[in-house]
Amino acid sequence: MAAVIEGSIAWSTAQGWLVPTYAAPIASVAVVILASYGLWQNRRIRSLWLAATGLVLNTLVMWLNKGQMPISVTALEIAHLEGFLNFMQNSSDAVHTLIGPDTRLWFLGDVIPLPFARKVISLGDAFIILSLMLFFLETTKQSLHEGEAK
Repeated sequence: MAAVIEGSIAWSTAQGWLVPTYAAPIASVAVVILASYGLWQNRRIRSLWLAATGLVLNTLVMWLNKGQMPISVTALEIAHLEGFLNFMQNSSDAVHTLIGPDTRLWFLGDVIPLPFARKVISLGDAFIILSLMLFFLETTKQSLHEGEAK
């Protein structure tokens, strides 16, 4: 649900229907509330605490940058995302903003290029990805142990 809300707001902003200065905080708050709720409901799963850490890092950098995730021009180029870079330079996006001289905690923004996946991620995203991998291992291990007990 969080991804649908964020994507809808980003699309609406790209269409010019919403102003990024208003849309970005709305999208950020909606995602944080929904993701936090899901993490809280599953707090007994230890691997998801890494996802919570990633959520906090992403929320912090976005909060300090008017609700938008700072993204590196260099990382976009390394990840072969010149089309998105052109979009960012010529349009408005409710979710992202290019890193500039006024960007706060830029190193927590989307600065990690993944050229093989044509993506740019943040440290918080890396925590979330690692958390999901560990989550699948943890829940698979639990399922195997439950199956052996029967």
